[in-house]
Amino acid sequence: MSRDNTAVPHTRSAARPRIRRNDVLLALGLAVAQGAAVVLGGVVVAEFRPLLPMITVLLVAESLALMLWRSRPLVCQALVWSMEMLIALMVPIGYSVSGLGQLVVSFGIGMRLPLRRAVPLLSALALTGPIISYGREPASPWQSSALLLLVELAIYLLPMLGGAALASSRRYEAALREFQRREHARQLEVALIQERRRLAGELHDVAAHHLAGIAVQAAAIDRLVEREPAAARAAAAQLRGQAKEALAGLRSVVGLLRRDHEDGVAPPGLAHLPALVESISELGVDIRMRADGQGPPPGLAPQEGTAVYRVAQQAISNALQHAPGARILVEMRSSGDRLVLCVTNTAAQGEPAEPGGGGSGLAVMRERAAAVGGRLEAGPIRQGGWRVRLALPLNREDEA
Repeated sequence: MSRDNTAVPHTRSAARPRIRRNDVLLALGLAVAQGAAVVLGGVVVAEFRPLLPMITVLLVAESLALMLWRSRPLVCQALVWSMEMLIALMVPIGYSVSGLGQLVVSFGIGMRLPLRRAVPLLSALALTGPIISYGREPASPWQSSALLLLVELAIYLLPMLGGAALASSRRYEAALREFQRREHARQLEVALIQERRRLAGELHDVAAHHLAGIAVQAAAIDRLVEREPAAARAAAAQLRGQAKEALAGLRSVVGLLRRDHEDGVAPPGLAHLPALVESISELGVDIRMRADGQGPPPGLAPQEGTAVYRVAQQAISNALQHAPGARILVEMRSSGDRLVLCVTNTAAQGEPAEPGGGGSGLAVMRERAAAVGGRLEAGPIRQGGWRVRLALPLNREDEA
């Protein structure tokens, strides 16, 4: 399957659907195989010989309709089902000619449609075969009708479940890649701002110092030079003016470096945590947040709120990376003297996208917790999964 099917499996694409070469080859291959199978079967079974041309045409048409299984799954399903019903009405009683097209189109519907739409649709279509069979032969034992119903449900639903599982896996991988991309962009932006601050400080400490010295020396010329005092004063004034202009220009550049984007990149705190959870949820991840308050507690300093936010962000990132498909719960509880953050994920539902790292994320979380006087605990839970717990004391200045 191609990569561009993974990003929006349950939404209509603005681009015009295309029929791909692999889909054409699949349709042609099934058309040849099914046509040959019917011809050979018709030669052996005498009852099929009068119907052989029409059945062959219908099966070949059904196979060719599979070119649309990826781009137009509902249209493809309508065509395949129509061919199957015509064949079911034509074949002699006691015989069944079923194409392989339904297996393919059911898989495509599972990939493209949500289960709440795909399951009722395919279940209803699966009932038509047994109904037609019973209508043509009412005296047949109920066991045969029940067996036919089970077979039809398996043909319609099992491939659909496989397609839905593949689509879900691709959505999760896309969500993980998007989260990592956003995190990388955020880290890069913060690193750029920190580098600008460092450069601004160095420029101010070095260049501004020397330019200020030039201004002082120029003022000294005005006081010390006695020969041609008028010319010395003019030269000193000119030098002093140039130095002040250079110093003002340098300070302007330093100010721009310090202000550029800085106003819009204030360190996030607890108030930003619901937005973080919501952004991850929009990517298709099963994540919820539970808090017992209406905002940051009064005794929480800004740097402490930033540390709590970063710990939660890192814990969520670790859960996405090491426990794909797991449910994530972010809990926030506060009492009079303590704030507790818990990020819990259930057991992984699939293989991790990447092998486990060296624990640098956990080390960073512990460092952040220690920097604000908190305590961080992380480890597996009894029900299966992982929990990160941060306990942060509040109002420590009052206790001192």
